This record gives sequence, structure tokens and C-alpha cells, in this order.
Amino acid sequence: MAFGFLKKMFGPSAPDTGAIDIGSNTIKMCQLQGTSANLTLWKFVTCPTPAAAIKDGAIMESSSLGEAIREMISANGLNIKRVVTSVAGQQVVIRPIPMPKMPAKELSQAIQFEAERYLPYSVTEAQVSGSIISEDSGDGKNMEVLLIAVPKEITEKTKLVISASGVETGAIDIEPLAIYRSLKFSMEAEQLSRTFALINLGAATTSISIFKSGTLRHCRTVSAAGNSFTKAIGQSLNLSFEEAEQIKKEKGVIKVDSDPNPLPPTAMRIFNVIDPVLNELVTEVQRSFDYYRSRYRGEGIEGVILSGGTARFKNLDAYLSTKLGVRCEVANPFRRVNTTRAQEASSEQLADLAPMAAVVMGLALYEVKA
Repeated sequence: MAFGFLKKMFGPSAPDTGAIDIGSNTIKMCQLQGTSANLTLWKFVTCPTPAAAIKDGAIMESSSLGEAIREMISANGLNIKRVVTSVAGQQVVIRPIPMPKMPAKELSQAIQFEAERYLPYSVTEAQVSGSIISEDSGDGKNMEVLLIAVPKEITEKTKLVISASGVETGAIDIEPLAIYRSLKFSMEAEQLSRTFALINLGAATTSISIFKSGTLRHCRTVSAAGNSFTKAIGQSLNLSFEEAEQIKKEKGVIKVDSDPNPLPPTAMRIFNVIDPVLNELVTEVQRSFDYYRSRYRGEGIEGVILSGGTARFKNLDAYLSTKLGVRCEVANPFRRVNTTRAQEASSEQLADLAPMAAVVMGLALYEVKA
């Protein structure tokens, strides 16, 4: 208290906790400073994920990933001692299950036995938890519980990467909950009180999560994602993956039926190439919607929020709005954050990068006090 005047002279001190999202193509790191009422984006930096370090969402080379993060921290002058990170992928099981009604305090032990029926691996090989979604699953006998299971191998490899980078591992979250935390901070409460789908479009996979009144009720991962578009372009135009990725970013535009203006020839050619991937993505999303409606007696999806690097694909939100018959919007986790301190990128650059920051912002918010 005696030295409070120093903050006024020199400004707030740099936080020593950060968040990191290790993606298949890009590593994102973020630091926030302040409280939820007055939050500043201290740092937001990215770097390419080392080649072959991650395959199909799984960590293959811990040492190269750790070294890349270490260099990222050093090159950007980050004062980080501990990071919050997340796990994702098709081996992470997130699903609602019926369980006999019981007090909440008994759930943690009971779900260890119940989970065995729903996992593609032994429960002894996973970290398993559950939370009560509803006191009645619909049959009058059971309650509905959200089962979350993460193979211990995934969490151990994640910890190994963080350790190799020279910092400590703080909390390890799951991606849908991290993104929801960033949405809860950046969007109006009314928007999140409805039943909505969160579609996180990454490079290697896309996750489709459905929330009702802030509760996660459905989650699945599909393979139609950013790299699927890139591979389709590369195969059609006989380009390397790197060349196709560049073309996708520079020339890729999705044609929307409601827009009467024709696309330029190159953009139209690219659209025709990626159209089958778009159809596959729409089919997978619709399949999740249909499953949700059948499970919850006709409950509909009232909105869609897009996040992830591939959500930046021009016109994707308008295209999906038309195909799914529900309004889609792109997440902007920086909406209520003071970004003037983050000098690594301009405000225009941050606005463009915002969708791919949804996970890492949610992780950083894990440490923010109200």
C-alpha cells in the first residue's frame, strides 16, 4: 500500500501468468492484466506450429513444440512463469449420459464406474469427471450428467510440452468450455441464454458444441476443417500445401446465393474446388443439430457462433446462415478488452485474428478475477 504511487508513475506491472493454445498449424499465446471490469490485453502473439509436431490433433513431438514456445516467449519479451492451456481432439469424450439420481457429492466416485460403458478406452487410462446437467433425464428415474474424459496420455504430453518450454503448467481446460468463457465475457448475456451452437473451425478438426442456458449439452469433433480446404485446393491446382494455404488466404471467398455479384474468376475456381468440403461441413453440423433435436424432443438451435482460424474464411458466416437456416456470427473475444497495450498487432490485425483467439482468451480469463 505504501508504494501504490509507483503504479501511477510506471503503470501496472506485467502479469506472470499467460495462456497458450497449441493448434495444429498455429500456436497462440495471450496475457491479460486487470480485473473483468477493467481488462487489458497485455500480449497476444502467434507462431507457426513446428512441422509434424502435431498430427490429427495429437502431440507427436513434445521437444520441438516446447522449444518453439520457449523461443516465442523469449522473442516477444514475455514474463511468464505459468500458463493455462487446454486439450481437445477426438479422444476427448464430452457427452451427456443418464445416471441414477444421487447427491452431487457421490457423483465423482459413481461416474468412474459408469463411464466405462461410454469410453473407447479403459477408465483407468483417463481422467474422468462429471457434472449434473438436469435432475431428470426425461425418464423420471435418472438424472442427466455431462461426462468428460481425457486420456491421461494427452494431459501428460501437454504437461511435457509446457515443461520443455521452461514454464509451469497451471490449469488444463477443455476447448469448448474455454471458448464459452471468452464468449461469456465478450457477448451479451441474452445471446448466451438461448440454445446455440458453437462451431470451432480449426486447422485439423472442427468441434461442434451445443449449449443451452450456459450448459454444454452436446459436443462432437469432425474432420472437415481448415486443412481440408487447403488440401482440396492443392490437389486441384497441383500446389504444395504451403502454396495452397497461401492461395486460400489471399483468394479464397465463399459464394453466397443471396449475393448477386459474381466472384472473380480465380475466386470462383477456388470456390468450386472447396464446395464439396463445405457440403461435408454443413452435413456434419446438420447431423449434430438433428441429433440434438431428437434427444431433446424437438428443441431447436437458435443461433450459431463461429470461432477458430477457419472462421475467418470470407463469407463463411453468411454461407452457413443460409445453409443451416439460422443466424451465424463470428466470435470476437477482444470486444470488451482494452487492446491499446498489445503493440504487436494493430487494431485492424487484432480484429482479423480475433476468431482464432477464442480458445486462448478463454484460457487467459480463467485466471482473471471478477
